[in-house]
Amino acid sequence: MLNHRTLLVLLAFLVVQPVIDVMTTASILIFNLNITVGVILRVLFMGIILLLLLKLALKHSMARKYIFYLIGLAILLIINIVVNMNLKDPYFLFKELKFYNKVIYFPILFLGFSMIYLQLKQSRTEIMEKTTSYFLYASIFVSVVFIVSYFTGTSLSNYSHTKTGYTGWFFAGNEIGAIMAIILPVTALYAIEKTDSLKSSFHWIPFILLSISMLFLGTKVGYGGIVIVLIAACMSLFIIYLTKGRMRKTRVNMLVSLFLLAVLAVSTPFTPVFNNMYAHVDLLGIKIQQEEEKVDQSTGEFGIEEEETPKISEAQLQNLVFSSREKYLADYKTDFADAPILQKVFGLGFAGNYEMPDPGKEPKMIEMDFYDLFFSLGIVGFLYLMAPFIYYSIRFIWYFITNIKQTFTIPYVMYGVGFILAVGIGATAGHVFTAPAVSIYVAAILSMLLVDSDIIE
Repeated sequence: MLNHRTLLVLLAFLVVQPVIDVMTTASILIFNLNITVGVILRVLFMGIILLLLLKLALKHSMARKYIFYLIGLAILLIINIVVNMNLKDPYFLFKELKFYNKVIYFPILFLGFSMIYLQLKQSRTEIMEKTTSYFLYASIFVSVVFIVSYFTGTSLSNYSHTKTGYTGWFFAGNEIGAIMAIILPVTALYAIEKTDSLKSSFHWIPFILLSISMLFLGTKVGYGGIVIVLIAACMSLFIIYLTKGRMRKTRVNMLVSLFLLAVLAVSTPFTPVFNNMYAHVDLLGIKIQQEEEKVDQSTGEFGIEEEETPKISEAQLQNLVFSSREKYLADYKTDFADAPILQKVFGLGFAGNYEMPDPGKEPKMIEMDFYDLFFSLGIVGFLYLMAPFIYYSIRFIWYFITNIKQTFTIPYVMYGVGFILAVGIGATAGHVFTAPAVSIYVAAILSMLLVDSDIIE
């Protein structure tokens, strides 16, 4: 058993993630460093988690299994590197290693957090309560950064032209957007647990501040995350209200969440994402239907003439949803189909079989995590990497469904929504399972749920 305080300090690394990201922005924009503060601190933390697993493996059979799994993953990555060093020309070793450092971050932290939560639970620590408080602190820091940077005019822009949006003092707009969407349900959980009357509804303030910050981003992920969380809160509270007693606390929170959903609907036309969707439609050459007043030449009377409803092609629709990712996906599918059998089995490596990029341009990923991982790691590598994630996810879903009367609670629902958002964002917009700053939150959510439900014991 490790020292209780040490375990809590390791878990508290969740709180400082946004602080690290702001420091990363400073190291890039002010000091122009290639290796940022974020990279150094997160690699060091990953090393500490590995040492923790090794220490626990001496006494805990589960930790030993995790170590053997990670050894197998390391072997597959070495095979991948050797294969691609011989088949890819050019081959950028540093870029490949940098990418795989991001890839292994999630599995290592997921397994490490599982053991940390297990140790904390054995010492009678309320692991869900601790996790909620750490997520809440992180959300407050993010919200303060967004609001202060916006009103001081120091916020970074999320787009280079045409569209509008802001990332605060965070360098990577996609990553901070995913982080906010994943932790937003936890701020809703905090609000619901603390609010038992309209007078105490001020506990919804962290949720509101984070939602406003997400709207500042101007992305579909930010807006969609707010909608999904509020709808999930309304529906789950309504079901609990009908099935588990018509408590005042449940009714108040349901009314607050409905009110916030209505405010979001009314304010939508004034949000950056609304304007950005119009800008995107215009870039695709899609003309929005308009009504125009014209004079009837035979009668001299005015009439309203509607233009023909615009037809949106499947390609245009995909571009609206995936923002050109579908084009890169098509290229990767071609690369994979033409690749030698060794690359199909063990992967194409970072950015596929890239050709020598033009000066100033970098090889580009699809930015849809599961596709990126599949093409980079190959059939065997991808299945091996995802095996624990898929196995434990299925076990938790089965546990939740088969014990629905006990498991349908606001904490499980809200953490579940955070996990579902992580998977959905990773599949469509990327920057979740291949971004350490984001995947650490997913690792914490899944491992905490598994330990809390005694699936890992």
